[in-house]
Amino acid sequence: MDFIKHLALPQSMEQYHLLLFILNLTFIVLLPYLGFLLGTSLFSYIYNKKGTTEKNQLYKRFAKDLIDTGVFSKSGLAFLAIIPAASLVFLYAQLLQATTTIAVSVMTFGFLALLAGSILLYAYKYTFKLSSVLTNVESYVTRGSAAREEVADYLQTTEHTHLRCGRYGIGFLFVGSFLTVGASAMACNPATWSTMDNVFELFLSLDFLARYLQFLAIGLGVTGIGILFFLITWQSGERRPEESYASLIRQFGFRWSAVSFLLQPVLLVLTLAVLPAGAASGLMYALGGTALLFLFAAAHFVYAFKRDGQVSYTAYAFFTLALALTLIFTKDQVAIGNGTKEHAARLSLAYEKDVEELKARLGVAAKALTGQEIYDAKCSACHLFDQKKVGPPYKETIPKYAGKKTELIAFIMSPIKINPAYPNMPNQ
Repeated sequence: MDFIKHLALPQSMEQYHLLLFILNLTFIVLLPYLGFLLGTSLFSYIYNKKGTTEKNQLYKRFAKDLIDTGVFSKSGLAFLAIIPAASLVFLYAQLLQATTTIAVSVMTFGFLALLAGSILLYAYKYTFKLSSVLTNVESYVTRGSAAREEVADYLQTTEHTHLRCGRYGIGFLFVGSFLTVGASAMACNPATWSTMDNVFELFLSLDFLARYLQFLAIGLGVTGIGILFFLITWQSGERRPEESYASLIRQFGFRWSAVSFLLQPVLLVLTLAVLPAGAASGLMYALGGTALLFLFAAAHFVYAFKRDGQVSYTAYAFFTLALALTLIFTKDQVAIGNGTKEHAARLSLAYEKDVEELKARLGVAAKALTGQEIYDAKCSACHLFDQKKVGPPYKETIPKYAGKKTELIAFIMSPIKINPAYPNMPNQ
């Protein structure tokens, strides 16, 4: 699938920052919904298997509501899962063009797995409804008749197809989420671009394992709070479930949201601790710390709902968790931005060279600036050669970047704070 990288276009530094912004929006849309879809489909299958007897029909009803909530429509699947996953393929291809990383291929297979899983889970939802219709039809057909036997055979075939679609759909969803998180881990770590040749090496990456465990913990939290919100708070009047069913929903929501809230702070700290050196920055730690505060607030609202029973608390928990996840996935985008910054500077230089060559072919004159003119117009406002001004003197910084032109350009185009004795350099 490396041919997709060859479809990428040259990009300037401005376009690079725009791609990072789009990448962040894609993460915020895709990953929470993917966790929710994985959670609702997995637990739907589990409760569906439990609800095979008349005594456990409440489980059957809950299994149907779970998959109906996760796969609420074909357009929802398309806009929240399939289109964002396809977008990630082309975003990575654009950001990682001219590299040897397999991240683009990994994300491509991840997209195909998510597409297959989404189709199978929609079939699982559809056959759930078909099984209910056939069960009702069977009850009205005369016992012992040929028609009843035909309906029973068709019902048995439908049930078999129904469970098989659910089983394979969940499997493809796990594979797709694994590859999606794996591609993200590869993208932010340039050290793996030339050394990681297959996805199995991800199991040896502590950074990836921490990220994927965090994703699964997020999926539990989104599923637990989401089910409380959509099946209790979202319902009104006669649509609100009776107490026996509401008790099952609350038990499910409390249990898995509690597990998630216990795991997420630990895994969030772990993902920050094992980040590749080039991907870490102060902004990431600030985003992670703020996300922890929102996670604590969301857990507090869930506990308030369990204690007081006031349904509005689940809405507060749902939206507070959404804010926490926005910060967590923004942190991941910042990590990719930090990890690809030097590569982006190289691409930007190549883009500027192409533009200059195009201007030359078209006969468009471009004013050539000397180093002295650039220094007088830009650099001299903050730097002198032999003494401190706003920034450090050049006699201290020049030796650090001797023979490291690319690293110097990357720093000037996207500076990070290094020396606490000086303010942060503006983006040039």
